[in-house]
Amino acid sequence: MKDVAAAAGVSLAAVSYAYSNSPKVSPQRRAHIYEIASQIGYTGPHIMGSSLRSGRVGAVGVMVTDSLVHALDDPSSTLLMKGIVEIGELADVALTLLPLAGGDQLITEHKSPAVRGLVDGVVIHNVPITHPMIDVLIERGIPAVAIDSPKSSKLPYVGINDRKAGCAQMSHLLELGHRRIAVIADRLHYGGGPGPILPERVKGATERVVQERLLGYFDACREYGVAADDLTIEGAGGIDRSSGMLAAERILARAQVTGIVASDVHAAAALEVLRRQQIKVPEEISVIGFDDAPIAEMWRMTTIRQPLVEKGRRAASMLLEQIDGTGTRRRVTLDTELVERETTAKPPIG
Repeated sequence: MKDVAAAAGVSLAAVSYAYSNSPKVSPQRRAHIYEIASQIGYTGPHIMGSSLRSGRVGAVGVMVTDSLVHALDDPSSTLLMKGIVEIGELADVALTLLPLAGGDQLITEHKSPAVRGLVDGVVIHNVPITHPMIDVLIERGIPAVAIDSPKSSKLPYVGINDRKAGCAQMSHLLELGHRRIAVIADRLHYGGGPGPILPERVKGATERVVQERLLGYFDACREYGVAADDLTIEGAGGIDRSSGMLAAERILARAQVTGIVASDVHAAAALEVLRRQQIKVPEEISVIGFDDAPIAEMWRMTTIRQPLVEKGRRAASMLLEQIDGTGTRRRVTLDTELVERETTAKPPIG
């Protein structure tokens, strides 16, 4: 670094500022320093030395409840990560996925990367508040921001009003005249499996987002004079396409419905099952999703749009504040909207 400073005719501090992207060095001077460094074969400060001086490792964790396969399969997770890396300060920071599926032993033995100092902070995505990792992060003072869940007063939080959005999703079908409606729901509890869900079980759910959306469905039903017990609610047991297809098949085998409410992934899975069974959409059965992920546009699906990329951006900005010690515990609630496309219509007569 001293050689670069001498050759470029600048101070040692200027070279250091240039390589740390400090605003104290102009873009023109930074480019000059880089050009001189390249000419003399200097490739930049030693990563480990820089980390020791700054107290950072240059990595941010994204904590997900499911396995890596399911996390990468879920378009909402990938869009959130897109938003995280769009924050300029994180452009050159390693993004580490931290799956919690089956990892309780790692947590209790403090072997998770999140608690071993291998990341500077953690974005938590849709993790139950009852998960032991939450307490470990809070107790150790590890910078963390939650997206969707847990909605804890002890953590900064970014999310939407899932209950209100769920109410709008169900209200769309009810307003069209549907009364025989099925719901494909994610699990109510961490590690839960597929199968029918009775309305009375919803209050005891530990998966906050699923619970809030189901309560929103019940709110809409009350508004339209429909009993919650009249809904056919099927737990998929997973967030992936195959779980959604199996749930849709179970629904069609046991109930005569005119509408299906689900997440975008499960709604697309239901559309695939309906196509295979030669059931016309929306003439015979209407389908509405939730998220407005790219798959919704591909299927021309009516859905509830939530700002997934913006969630990631907001969470990343808040996490940087936590890492710098300038953040406060605050909550951000973003808006949602109904996007009408081609998979919903009035129910068939009769």
